[in-house]
Amino acid sequence: MAVEQHEASASPAMPRVVAIVGPTASGKASLGRLAARRLSLPVLVCDSVKVYRGLDIGSAKPTPEQRAELRHELVDLVDPDEPFSAGDYARHAWPHLSAGRGLVVGGTGFYLRALGWTVTEGGPGADLPPDDPERVAFEERWLEREAADPAAIARALAAVDPSTARSIHPNNHVRLLRALWLCERLHGPVSAARHVDPPRARIQLMMVVVDPDPAVLRSRIESRLDRMLAAGWLREVEKLREAGYDARHKAMRSLGYRQLLEVVEGRCSLDEARETILVQTRQYARRQRAYLRTQLPAERIVTVRDPAACPWGQLEGFLHHATP
Repeated sequence: MAVEQHEASASPAMPRVVAIVGPTASGKASLGRLAARRLSLPVLVCDSVKVYRGLDIGSAKPTPEQRAELRHELVDLVDPDEPFSAGDYARHAWPHLSAGRGLVVGGTGFYLRALGWTVTEGGPGADLPPDDPERVAFEERWLEREAADPAAIARALAAVDPSTARSIHPNNHVRLLRALWLCERLHGPVSAARHVDPPRARIQLMMVVVDPDPAVLRSRIESRLDRMLAAGWLREVEKLREAGYDARHKAMRSLGYRQLLEVVEGRCSLDEARETILVQTRQYARRQRAYLRTQLPAERIVTVRDPAACPWGQLEGFLHHATP
């Protein structure tokens, strides 16, 4: 178990939030339910796919039985054809912190950041989460350029925003691409926008990062994918397609759903879709791990390989410190 202690910058009057986060299939959801029972708090789900109604199996949404036992908030907020952003998530989540404490569980770190910190205005689309198809396509294009021309990303950022480029290691592609994305949306340097409107903390945050050994995580991803398919994921996508939802809608371009939609529409086989989902889910898990390590400046971060190593005493002590 690794613990990182950061200098507190938040006011004692801010809500205290414990976030249980980690890459997909890491075991964070089951740990989150255990934490909800132990801490007597509802689960504030932090997931960019679970917000959509009807996308249940492929998002590993809590089951009706689990939701009957424990309150799970921030799921089933919009239909698959409705727009939804990180800012929308923060607006939905904030009222649940009115008592001064909260338990956030999920893998969409960008949503957690939007909840916990004010966001510098970055233009239309700036708050799309890293797993949004538009963001993924943007990053894939630049990573292809980087493979053909090393340091292409760093040079591109330096050309538009030298100040921000100097603050990021040229090999840190996660942060470079995030900054380049914002510069594109702003049509100029993000450093200038942040100078005018710097991000400010809105919560006091302790993160428990569930981060299994990579080999273990790869195995879990494959096992979970096969369980989802056996549970009727393909039929779920067929029903969504019958209801009129297709690749025009952002929800249906989510990882797994877009591949199974191709099966439903006769453009690939189920075996081909399974292999693509498996490869891309593993890639997504790597991006999640990188984001959680570098983009969420929590006051305290505890990393555990196994959910059984959760530091309950630290969580309870953090939450029950002086609150409003």
